[in-house]
Amino acid sequence: MTELTLFEPAMCCSTGVCGPSVDADLIRITSVLQLIRPLDGKQLVRYNLSSNPNSFVRNQSITKLMQEEGIDCLPVTVLNNETIVKSKEYPTNKEISEWLKLRLEEVEVSL
Repeated sequence: MTELTLFEPAMCCSTGVCGPSVDADLIRITSVLQLIRPLDGKQLVRYNLSSNPNSFVRNQSITKLMQEEGIDCLPVTVLNNETIVKSKEYPTNKEISEWLKLRLEEVEVSL
């Protein structure tokens, strides 16, 4: 099983359509998650700081990074619960494809 985990900043929802401005990256990540969900051996997991604080505490790499850099390091992407592969911004579809060793078509976001 190859797994990517996204540790996201505190927000009221994961879709990106709430609040005063729409976050295209959140909509794209939600779409990518839906594409990956049915695939065997591949997983994309998202943890929101406000909804899943224990997930942040249980991951020593995330705890250490947040102690050193504060919440500005979020979002953080972790590969196979071990290696931080990206911080401070969401991964691109190309990066997700490389890390999960699959081919993702570019997910278009229409706002």
